[in-house]
Amino acid sequence: MHHLMNSVKNSAIVKNDGKNFLHFFLAFTVIFAALTLIIVQVMRSGVYKTTDQNLLNLGQNPDFLKSIVLHQQSNSNADSHPSSTGQYGPANTVLLYDEKGKLIIPTTTTVAGQNGNQILTQLEKSVRFNRSNIGTIQSVSVHNDYGANWNYRYLTMATVDTNDNIIGYVQVFANVDQLKESLSRNILIVLTTMAIFWVISILISLYLANWTLLPVMLAYEKQKEFVENASHELRTPLAILQNRLELLFQNPTATIIDESENISASLSEVRNMRLLTTNLLNLARRDSGLKIEPEETNATFFENIFESYQMLAQDADKTFTGTVKLDGNVNLDQSLVKQLMTILFDNAMKYSNEDGKIDILITKSGSYLNLFVSDNGEGISNEDKKRVFDRFYRVDKARTRQKGGLGLGLSLAKQIVVAYGGRIAIEDNPPKGTKFVIRLKIEMPTVHPARIFQKNKEISDKK
Repeated sequence: MHHLMNSVKNSAIVKNDGKNFLHFFLAFTVIFAALTLIIVQVMRSGVYKTTDQNLLNLGQNPDFLKSIVLHQQSNSNADSHPSSTGQYGPANTVLLYDEKGKLIIPTTTTVAGQNGNQILTQLEKSVRFNRSNIGTIQSVSVHNDYGANWNYRYLTMATVDTNDNIIGYVQVFANVDQLKESLSRNILIVLTTMAIFWVISILISLYLANWTLLPVMLAYEKQKEFVENASHELRTPLAILQNRLELLFQNPTATIIDESENISASLSEVRNMRLLTTNLLNLARRDSGLKIEPEETNATFFENIFESYQMLAQDADKTFTGTVKLDGNVNLDQSLVKQLMTILFDNAMKYSNEDGKIDILITKSGSYLNLFVSDNGEGISNEDKKRVFDRFYRVDKARTRQKGGLGLGLSLAKQIVVAYGGRIAIEDNPPKGTKFVIRLKIEMPTVHPARIFQKNKEISDKK
């Protein structure tokens, strides 16, 4: 993986890594900013909800307001003032105004050289009567000579006589120092938490940017390897064709019979190139997704294929045995299954000697169709077993090229198996050789007796 990262770090694809990171980071930033604003707004609107409701209720209780005013008047003449520790004032305070909006109960009288009620004095200085605020709740912060400022929420109301004539105005105040301190502390906690997670989002953005880029890098590497291998496969036959044609020009008076060897070699390379391009086209189509088109199939379908394999094996002086054990019909894509079997049979033919033995067994277990293709060739090492399904990979390149192999067949076979939701595995075939084990998921619509196909035996019986 480290080699892969280094191999493409300078490619054009990696240039988008910064954009991916920026997109993720901006997305996280917007999310955290929106959450912070929503949480703070909810906290601000909720923290004073009870206090505001109490002010509204108090405004509907004139007897209680009158008692607060009398209490303030008695305290305003006291020869004392709040201690220097900045303690909170009373929970509720009231200011009265006449019908013109002028304060009608002064509270700043001086006794023995000292101010009266310090809280009322500062409220009178800080609050301005405004008729537009009648019926609404406002906030105000007043100066405190002995510590932190006092914070109040207040409601302005009009008072009327029995004829509904306005005879004055009342402002009811509620101290909210503790609530504001609690709100500030909670907001600080929210901001700190969001800032920490915002910093963490930078690391998450980097991880997601690399994580989303990794499949692209892997695909790019596979594409690069595919193009390199395809170019290599095409370069060899093209070089042979060029050399053969140059030899033909060196002897322009020669007949076709004289140059039959060069012509035959050139034709062989052309056929090889045609096979290569056909397989490359098939791979490109398979990469876009296989479409399974199942149809009802019985054992006769496999027996007919085995007859063709038997003739090919006899022509190569090899022995082929095909056995099908199938109860009834199955639904499968005959074209893809035939291609899969042909790839595995052709692979067994190439890697077995002249006295080679090739066996294909087809069975059914539950909803799976099992294919076993074995040979007695040289076998495949454990290291090669991990790579034989890679495109253009060949166990014995020199021998495979000589026999026309391109290293694409098993890759196609695996794609077919994967499209079926099955699996393909490679095992040793003692005493020597290789066995391919394939499981394809199918359906079993009907049931019929099992049939066994043994071509060699049938040929012997006919003789």
